[in-house]
Amino acid sequence: MTTHLEPQSPPNSPSDRNQYSATVNRLDAEFKGLISAECINIVMMGCLDDLSWTTPQARPELSERLARQRIISYLDSKADNFN
Repeated sequence: MTTHLEPQSPPNSPSDRNQYSATVNRLDAEFKGLISAECINIVMMGCLDDLSWTTPQARPELSERLARQRIISYLDSKADNFN
């Protein structure tokens, strides 16, 4: 049996939007020059979709960790392909 979850939309409440923006800004600063803010936003949206089953309290931290790991994995694989 396959479970299909509805895609997440960007956070709606002001505090959720602020937290989401802060996370994207932190990741943008961390990976400046390596990946665009637009790509980080796309990765974050995917992480929120994938973590939709978690509690709302855990989602911000988990989504940031997951996004960071996905970006690092992407950059590592990209570097490997150019060596």
